[in-house]
Amino acid sequence: MWHEITNCNHHSGLSLTKQCFCDTMSVTDITKLYNYHKQRQGIGMENQFIRHEPCFERILFVLTLDRKKMKERILIGEEQQIRFRLNGSQNAEVLCDMTRPLGTFLINFERDTDRDWNLYGLSPLRQALHSNRWKQPELEQAASEFLWGKYLSNDPLKMYVAFRIWNSYLLAREPRDRNAACDRFMDKMSSLTGVFHNEAMSFDRETGKPKHFQAGSLYFKGAPSEDTRLDLWFPDNRRTEECVSAYASLYPLITYYLNRLNDWGLCFRQCKVCGKYFLAKSQRYELCSDKCRKAQALQNKREFDERARENNYDLLYKNECQNWRNKINRVKNTAGFPADRLEKIQAAFSDFKKEALQRKKAVKTGTASPKEFTDWLYQQSNVIVELTEI
Repeated sequence: MWHEITNCNHHSGLSLTKQCFCDTMSVTDITKLYNYHKQRQGIGMENQFIRHEPCFERILFVLTLDRKKMKERILIGEEQQIRFRLNGSQNAEVLCDMTRPLGTFLINFERDTDRDWNLYGLSPLRQALHSNRWKQPELEQAASEFLWGKYLSNDPLKMYVAFRIWNSYLLAREPRDRNAACDRFMDKMSSLTGVFHNEAMSFDRETGKPKHFQAGSLYFKGAPSEDTRLDLWFPDNRRTEECVSAYASLYPLITYYLNRLNDWGLCFRQCKVCGKYFLAKSQRYELCSDKCRKAQALQNKREFDERARENNYDLLYKNECQNWRNKINRVKNTAGFPADRLEKIQAAFSDFKKEALQRKKAVKTGTASPKEFTDWLYQQSNVIVELTEI
């Protein structure tokens, strides 16, 4: 049986579009629906989650780690469809299939210190479940705008939690006992959003080595068994990497991820160019990407050229000293050269070196410019020439 449902903009009261839904929507139907709304963007329609028949299938968050390629892959969807996609079927319908550098999930993990997910995502929907039908549209609209923004972030973690919250709200609307359904809704969704309150990228600040999460931690001791569950999919003939799937909570997924990185001897490093964290095979890595490596090489060349310009005066000074020595040695070897003139030349050379050192110090401290020093050196070349004339 199909229902024709009208989607309304609750701010204007105008009907914007009509969409058909079946009694039990699959991920394929949900994907087509959201893609439809994405295509409508830019022609006057506001993208958002809307009220429709919920998806009754379990939507999983699946992670696979590739140590050799240093990549992570995240898939969101029904288990069977994800398995098809992992086996190479591009026709399998999933909400997300994303491959990123290894460690990105932990590095870019959502941090909700202000409890925005609870305040703007869960709280309005909780109130909607306890409100009459006249107040519900405004509350749903407020939560929809927040969750849709998260869904469009292109971050699979935010996409998953946003989808789960909205779909769980639609499921909570089904039972007659709304109060009990609301309590179940809040309990389940709090397990998902609660993970945003803590730092996921836990590592030793000196070595960069990920810290082992222990199953005996306070969370695993007090959490329901469903919230500590993580399903492991072993490799098969087509799939060479193992996968893990999470549903009720993401804490076990973080635990698995950190423990794997620790076992592999990888470490977190902070890029000296852009400041972003990245995962490396050893502590000697300081740059996160080719872009930063090129930027660092360019900066090194600039610094080298600058040092060369600044040190040019020092090279000129050394050359001038050698020039004085060469001329003094020449007059020493000249037969009949007056001894008093030789002493005068040597005394002038001593005075030259003392004044040159003072002028060099002034350049280093910034009280004089390199140009002033080099101009003075050129003048001293004439002095030694006049003194040594025969």
